[in-house]
Amino acid sequence: MRRRQIGPGPSPMSVRDVELLILGSGTSAGVPIIGCDCDVCCSDDPRDTRTRTSAALRFVDPGGDDRVILLDTSPDLREQALRHDLWRCDAILYTHNHVDHTFGLDEVRRFNAVMQAPIHLYAEKPTMEFLHRVYQHIFRRQDNVNDSFVATIMPHLLDADRPLDLHGLRLTPVRLMHGRLPVLGYRIDALDERKQIAAEQPGPLPLAYCTDVSTIPPESWSLLTGLRTLVLDMLRYRKHPTHMTVDESLRAAGQIAADRTWFVHMSHDLAHAETDAQLPASMALAYDGLVIGDGRTSR
Repeated sequence: MRRRQIGPGPSPMSVRDVELLILGSGTSAGVPIIGCDCDVCCSDDPRDTRTRTSAALRFVDPGGDDRVILLDTSPDLREQALRHDLWRCDAILYTHNHVDHTFGLDEVRRFNAVMQAPIHLYAEKPTMEFLHRVYQHIFRRQDNVNDSFVATIMPHLLDADRPLDLHGLRLTPVRLMHGRLPVLGYRIDALDERKQIAAEQPGPLPLAYCTDVSTIPPESWSLLTGLRTLVLDMLRYRKHPTHMTVDESLRAAGQIAADRTWFVHMSHDLAHAETDAQLPASMALAYDGLVIGDGRTSR
């Protein structure tokens, strides 16, 4: 981020240079997994090496400032940030409270140090309660025996029925089911100067990020229409109680009909090249380091 050159934009009142960086695309165990010598875990295709699923939305806000919003903080966040040259984090939006999506929170203290600013954190009540319980050294810093180097966080409770406007974007929570656990996805749209959804959307927007999904409730389908980009859970071929299978993901993606769909949260059951070759033309497996923006993709 620090070497990015910002040129003149189309409007001082709209976001620009929007891209979604897939930080991690793997399941909770990552790929390769410990103690496995299957073909995927031993693959020399770099796309088969998957850290835990999370993403970074990078863009320039209406005031011309670089912004980064993290979607979850995986246990691999330090490695991901170093690999992809992340120097800032303006906000974190959590999908749910599972370890593979939250256990990188401690790493964001380095962003505080670099930016000399706090980080805003947004989560539903169950996830926020989990974070407060696990990260007492952050949220109850005054109780630490030593005043050590911890993250500076500004927590905000998310209302699943209320959109969040942030740095020129509207982030709309989308209710999803992860087995029996209610979780969140996010629909992301750019706003115009009147704080309304802009008629022309930059880069990959409108975009929906829907990881860790087994079913989409009826009331959520309307939030997944008219998408340019969909990021959707796809675990494996065999049935799983809390994730979509390949066939289930393809059916859901076909019904949503985004211009482009990228699948994440893959286990070692799915070899990238072999699986990708069998997908429809508008759909593909994501991979660590994938950049989605302005109609292009790159590592």
